[in-house]
Amino acid sequence: MTELARQMGPLRAACILALLASGPAGAVADEASTDTAPAAGGTEIEWSAAAAPPAIRLAPGRVATVSFLDSAGTPWPVSELAGPEASWLKVRRASSHLHVVIVEADARTPMGGDGSANLVALLDGLATPVHLGLVSDAAAAAAAVTVHVAEPRNGDAIAGPAAGGGADFEAAVRDYLLANPQVLREALDPARQLASRVADHRDELTAAAGVPALGDPAGAVTVVEFFDYRCGYCKRSLDAVRGALARAGVRVEMREYPILGPQSVLAAKAALAAARQGAYEGAHLALMEHEGEFDQAAIETIMGELGLDLERLTADMASDEVEALIEANRDLAGRLGVTGTPAFLVLGPGGVEVSPGALDAERLERMIDAAG
Repeated sequence: MTELARQMGPLRAACILALLASGPAGAVADEASTDTAPAAGGTEIEWSAAAAPPAIRLAPGRVATVSFLDSAGTPWPVSELAGPEASWLKVRRASSHLHVVIVEADARTPMGGDGSANLVALLDGLATPVHLGLVSDAAAAAAAVTVHVAEPRNGDAIAGPAAGGGADFEAAVRDYLLANPQVLREALDPARQLASRVADHRDELTAAAGVPALGDPAGAVTVVEFFDYRCGYCKRSLDAVRGALARAGVRVEMREYPILGPQSVLAAKAALAAARQGAYEGAHLALMEHEGEFDQAAIETIMGELGLDLERLTADMASDEVEALIEANRDLAGRLGVTGTPAFLVLGPGGVEVSPGALDAERLERMIDAAG
């Protein structure tokens, strides 16, 4: 790999898209005319890579601004947005305030599990994606949310011969793309990018210690799901997972990826603690089928109905080992570029298939057949 490619690193796709950006002037003008500056006051939250992603509550039919600041209070520009995959949300970057994201929740926003979504922002010079949960809440009042990013800012993200921007940098990027056209194809096809990273991490995805695995333990095909128990799209995909579990030769690896707030973390810890009592599958299915809150009382009710030792469960939920499994899943998701839930990765002797989003049983069956 060339020195330029190394320097571009996680910003490579952003550089490519910036060079390709030449949309109609009318579209840009229309966007600018509706641009909104961040309002004073509002809600303030802190984000860090080591903590559970915070949730932002949105009132249906309202427009809210989400502003990103560094630890010094300096605006931190947003380079790219990923998600959310929700019909009730419209999300875009503000054109005149580069650190601001504008979020509009439809007045017909659903409540409960379907009224939640994931937003991922890539900030200039920050390698770790900023994950935020978006939750529909009729009682939400804040029209402005400030996110304080508690991570160091890297001013040397693109250092070396290509630093300085301008014509020289654009020429260097152009030369690199001409010599490596596959990079452009990857940049314009997120699924291809994800599949490539999954192939690079095959061993880690299929042989990680402590990660719950269901189905055929000796299966030649492994289905990996990153999921959150409060994610409505994950719940819709449950029948597809059940279908995979029923197939011979298929191993299903469950990656707890709680990104929708503290209750998501609590549910994930409960499932992993249940695994220590040999009850992961039953706990997983019960949590995924549950409609409603995941507070401690709800967790104890669900696990009690499965006949688990609740005192032991509570102790295991607080263990370092359970916390480490969740952190390992977050780290792996970040390196793969999994920015939301669910994400299905299928690895087999025939190759790798990916689906970053909800799917039905027929789609997962085709992915398994292709990978096998």
